[in-house]
Amino acid sequence: MRQSASARVDLARIRQEASGLANRFGIDGLSMNALAEALSIRAPSLYAHVSGIGEVKRLLAIQGLEELDRTATRVTIGKSGRDAVRALLIGYRAFAGKNPGVYAATIPTPPRDDKEWRAAADRLNETCRAALQGYGFGGQDVVHALRGLRSLAHGFASLEATGALKNPVSRDESFTWLIDAFLAALDTMAQGSTPDKDHR
Repeated sequence: MRQSASARVDLARIRQEASGLANRFGIDGLSMNALAEALSIRAPSLYAHVSGIGEVKRLLAIQGLEELDRTATRVTIGKSGRDAVRALLIGYRAFAGKNPGVYAATIPTPPRDDKEWRAAADRLNETCRAALQGYGFGGQDVVHALRGLRSLAHGFASLEATGALKNPVSRDESFTWLIDAFLAALDTMAQGSTPDKDHR
């Protein structure tokens, strides 16, 4: 029985089961023993597919970045300026809320020598940058805007995930309020920014 189950185990199924466990119990609650049990195999058999829990988390990080990038691309397609940034922030928060464990796996900075992981992170960064293209930011202003965008979405989603926002005031309304404030700030900062030559 176990041998038959083991034959069906591959990286795709490992990612699937690991995603479910991480989203239910948190990325720090993910273990090789729990993953092996979910796969109906013995823990030692799992090491035939992955080197350890570090590799499992790496797989989840790459998967999460790719899924978040697809989400960001889908919600911003055909939009520009304020509409693109608003849609990106809403989509980002929604993804993090539905996939808390997988999203948490995407937060660490990829190792310099991990080309696949870094490429996934770079693609998401470029998608976010494209959403800001309509503002014409150049130089360091692009970095500031990207950091601000990510900080807003990540910070709010992280607070929600920990149950910190318990006031009965609607969290959706608060997030909309923050988005409006961020968009107003982008408008102001764009007026004094040196245009990006690539986006003129």
